[in-house]
Amino acid sequence: MKIELKSRKHKSGNSTLYLEFYEKGGKRTYESLNLFLIPERTEQDKRVNKATLNQALKIKSERILGLERKQEEAPEIKSTKRLADFMDEYLAYIQAKGGMSESYCSNVNKTNNLIKAYLKYIRRPNMLLSKIDKNFYKNLFVYLQDTYRNTKSPSNTKPLSQQTLLLTQTTFNTMLNYAVREGLMNTNPFYSLEKHERVKRTSCEREYLTVEEIQRLEGVATGSSITKQSFLFCCFTGLRYSDVCALTWHDIRDTDSGKQIYLHAMQKTKKPVMIPLSEQALKWLPERGDAEEESKVFNSIPILSCVDRALKHMVKRANINKDISFHCARHTFATLTLTAGGDIYTTSSLLGHTNILTTERYANVVMDKKVSAIKLLDGLSLSPALQ
Repeated sequence: MKIELKSRKHKSGNSTLYLEFYEKGGKRTYESLNLFLIPERTEQDKRVNKATLNQALKIKSERILGLERKQEEAPEIKSTKRLADFMDEYLAYIQAKGGMSESYCSNVNKTNNLIKAYLKYIRRPNMLLSKIDKNFYKNLFVYLQDTYRNTKSPSNTKPLSQQTLLLTQTTFNTMLNYAVREGLMNTNPFYSLEKHERVKRTSCEREYLTVEEIQRLEGVATGSSITKQSFLFCCFTGLRYSDVCALTWHDIRDTDSGKQIYLHAMQKTKKPVMIPLSEQALKWLPERGDAEEESKVFNSIPILSCVDRALKHMVKRANINKDISFHCARHTFATLTLTAGGDIYTTSSLLGHTNILTTERYANVVMDKKVSAIKLLDGLSLSPALQ
């Protein structure tokens, strides 16, 4: 079998990297690497692409090495470890190791619970890790997609979203790759699945508010004024719910350029970030009064489910036909900043993104808006004096 690294260019200018496998008889299979090359407009673009290409080449080498090992017919591993025990041990391992974000640990825990639910469903709670094969993997995700229902709200059970299915697949793969490295499994069965058998990445629609919609929301009356205040503050700072809940007066510094937020570590990524406060952001900043340095800036924000519920009522009263949650404030900040002319690297830094490709998604949204605006000119009818 021959493996080649290929790329496919998109209308946005980005190029998707993927591997093409050539088998005897002319059969070809493909593996998406979820890696992208961006247009090289600056030296920074070139450095980003070089790092991305090196990562793709490393994955290609791992696949070639995996095939060689398979051809050597390594002896089958006879591990007696239960899958459920392995998953619990992996979670304990990453928690003890440190360096992993709380959100990743939470994703691992949720993935463990979903797989345990499947083991219970097929009446094999004591299934061995070494017994996981291609059929188990396929049937697991058929179950999660077609049978499993989220029971957090018994009166309103829901199927898992495509995004949750993809996240579960990614997290489970990471766990199984770790099992292979530790010698508990011969191979990860995910790589034997056909392309159509895997959970597909969908184009995620990122809801955000326009300037006009923000103005309408400002004038809406609400019984949860702290929700409205903190949400609009985040629309002009890009903070997550977890960050604004943890924000203290010590995090807001006076500088020669005006007030700035300085976070030693964002709650999700643990990455430091510095955000200048615009006039619009300052408008929604609470009065400090005699509050201590370590006092919370927004000291009475409700839990996230209540906040999102209040926001949906506010959005409805403002006649905004969008499915808005608190996290949409972050999307709004990113989109408004790029639309106003902010460059992608500065915007990425303000958002605290660890990978600029994440910020690229917002840039694509902005470009779509610009293309739509230009296309409106096609319908103009010029007067004779202007022709």
